[in-house]
Amino acid sequence: MAGGYAWAMRYLVLLLVIAATPATATEVYRWVDADGQAHYSDQWRPGAEKIRIQESAVFSAPKAGAVAGKAAAPASSAQRYQALEITSPAQEEVLWNIEGQLRVSVQVSPSLQPGHSLRLLLDGAAQEMPAGTTVIQLKDVFRGVHTLAAAVVDAKGTVLIESQPTTFVVRQTSLANPSRPLP
Repeated sequence: MAGGYAWAMRYLVLLLVIAATPATATEVYRWVDADGQAHYSDQWRPGAEKIRIQESAVFSAPKAGAVAGKAAAPASSAQRYQALEITSPAQEEVLWNIEGQLRVSVQVSPSLQPGHSLRLLLDGAAQEMPAGTTVIQLKDVFRGVHTLAAAVVDAKGTVLIESQPTTFVVRQTSLANPSRPLP
């Protein structure tokens, strides 16, 4: 096992020597020790044979939009958005005494495109947001565990990107015992 490890380390050194040299023909020296183990180096030593390693082929990617002399097709709407996140309420946040009013804040990157809007799903029920807004106050969100998700939709209602769902809890102070909140 130790011999295999030593061989692997020597091979790794060889690869590092090759990778660290300029992109021209590389000279590497190889010799075998008394135990039959091959060694590689960029420095000559007595008994070493010179190995010439040729430059590897280099690939240059075409410039963006210049494939076969044609301009790239415009990106579809689904490719324009990189991120959509519900920033408020936070994941697993516990909200106290909100009196049924929930402030929701959504972050979309890049910003909403013309003709696109945000749609919220609160406990599976769609809540439309006014065009161009990323903050809304929802009504009638009472005590309990709730799930909220967001989506960017185009004018036809096609979903372009969806957020990860956020779960939060609304709690209400007990009227029977105001000093002791309800679970």
